[in-house]
Amino acid sequence: MRAEYLNPMLLSVMETLTQITHHEPCPGKLKVKKHELAHGAVTGLVNLQINDQVGSLALSFSRDLILNIASEVTHTPHRHIDNTVLNLAGRLTYMACRGAQQYMSDKNVVMMLTNPQVFQGFRKRVQHAVNNNKFMLQFETPAGICFSEFSFSRLRDELEIRH
Repeated sequence: MRAEYLNPMLLSVMETLTQITHHEPCPGKLKVKKHELAHGAVTGLVNLQINDQVGSLALSFSRDLILNIASEVTHTPHRHIDNTVLNLAGRLTYMACRGAQQYMSDKNVVMMLTNPQVFQGFRKRVQHAVNNNKFMLQFETPAGICFSEFSFSRLRDELEIRH
C-alpha cells in the first residue's frame, strides 16, 4: 500500500470526524487487520480507484458514535439505527474518500469512487475491493469510536490475481 494514498485517507477521515463531531478524534496505532469482521454497529464501504491503484475504505462506527452524529446532523434525537443513520454512515465514508484528494501531493490525481455500501451489525463481514493486506486505525471521540479500514493494490496486480 502506498503511503501517498494512505496518509491522505487517514487525514481526511480525521478531518471528517472533526467536522461532524466538533472534537478532534484521538487516533490509535495503525495495524494490519487479520480478519474481515466489522468492529462497529454500522459500516460504510466505498470502493475506489486512484490512478493505477484500486482499493477501498470502510468506516465502522460504534453505535453511540453514529447515533450521536445522526442526532447532531438532523437536530433530532436518534436512539435506534434506522435508514437515516445508515444513509449518514455511507455519506460520511464517501466524504472521507472525496476529501482525501485535497491532501494528495499530486493534485492532478484521478480518483473514481463507487456509491457507498452500508450494512448494520457488529462483526459483519467487510468485503474490500482487493485481496491485499487491510490496515486499520481506530479514532476515539468523546461520543464513541470509528474504526477505519483501508486496502489498496496496483490495478495490474489485482487483475493478475483474479485470472
